[in-house]
Amino acid sequence: MDAPVTMPAIQVHAMFRLNPRSSNWQWVHCLTVPLPTLSSLQLSLRPYQWIRYAIGVVVGAYGELSFKEDSLDMDYDHVPSESTTVYYRISDDERDNMFPVDPNINRTQVTSEVSTPRRGQFHDEVLSRDAVCVFTGMTMPSCDAAHLLPHSKGDEYIETYTLHRSRDPVDVVVDIDNTRNGILVNKALHPHLGTNVAVLMTPNFAIRTTDIDPTASQEEKRCTAHLFDPVLSNIFYALRQGSSVKIPNSPDSWPPGILFDAVYAGAVLHHFAAQPLRDAHRAWKSTFYKGTSRAQAEHREIISERAAQNARKIEQKDVRGQRASEHQKRGVGGDSNDDYFGFLMALPYILMPRDELEAYQREAEEKKAERERSRVTDKVLGWTREVAEASFGNANPEEPCA
Repeated sequence: MDAPVTMPAIQVHAMFRLNPRSSNWQWVHCLTVPLPTLSSLQLSLRPYQWIRYAIGVVVGAYGELSFKEDSLDMDYDHVPSESTTVYYRISDDERDNMFPVDPNINRTQVTSEVSTPRRGQFHDEVLSRDAVCVFTGMTMPSCDAAHLLPHSKGDEYIETYTLHRSRDPVDVVVDIDNTRNGILVNKALHPHLGTNVAVLMTPNFAIRTTDIDPTASQEEKRCTAHLFDPVLSNIFYALRQGSSVKIPNSPDSWPPGILFDAVYAGAVLHHFAAQPLRDAHRAWKSTFYKGTSRAQAEHREIISERAAQNARKIEQKDVRGQRASEHQKRGVGGDSNDDYFGFLMALPYILMPRDELEAYQREAEEKKAERERSRVTDKVLGWTREVAEASFGNANPEEPCA
């Protein structure tokens, strides 16, 4: 039996502090980037500069790539053509700034942005600023006001993250529903934000705008859409690899680069994270969720799901009430036990404040609609891949091109 063919790849190692309170550092295998994937995605004209950026936003420190652990010998103009190992070297001064991205940064359900007055204001302000989907140009009602750091993470999470990652005090965000933590996104594209699509802001510590577009000026500021699943461009025809993200006329309220870096790092981890990095991240969990534990963040998701269940119970109660009313009109007696238990089940919701009850109902309806959109998008992605594979498989390599 033939041995499995190993895909050529770039193995990326970085100096990592295995415990946030420790002074001990060691090399950790962080990313594995297959060369065919790197070539097909065309994320940068200088691939090693892109790798430098990708590992930098994952570990949360600026550094340089090298082919050896103890020297700086990288040729960033070189285009890799075979498997190799590179090392991300971080200076002693820069090590103090290291704050790796939470590996679960995007692992949450896509939640509604209008289920409470606070999130309703977030939705209205993001809509007022962006007006259209920043990726596709689509308008409401086909768009969501999407959180860059998920809403379920909470205020303390975003404050902790931005405090550690910021190099400018104005980049610190203390409110998860701050407009600077959101962008307007096509509803069907929203679930892919931070996994299959992200925003690259240039110039940054590793990549110049000319590394993305050779016709641009070197210091031109630009936000670029990067697709980690090229099939998306077959579904969203206005979305292309390297297309410019639509920046509003009021850039002061536009998200800071460190939040776009967080989303980008989430996509990099989703596609290229190596297991040793996932293992090393475990020691950092208490730092990611400093004031709000991950369990508490997940508890918010459970509460949202319970809200959906509560809405269904209320709907069932309304149905039972209508049936009882019809029975009374017809002179037919109801089951007293059913009425009694129905009353007990409904009592918590009868006592619930009206605005909170309406918020629960709205969130339940919108979560259901979001799940349906995600299901349809996944199905279309599957169909598109099958069509592409079938077309490729049916091609006749001996037939000359027209």
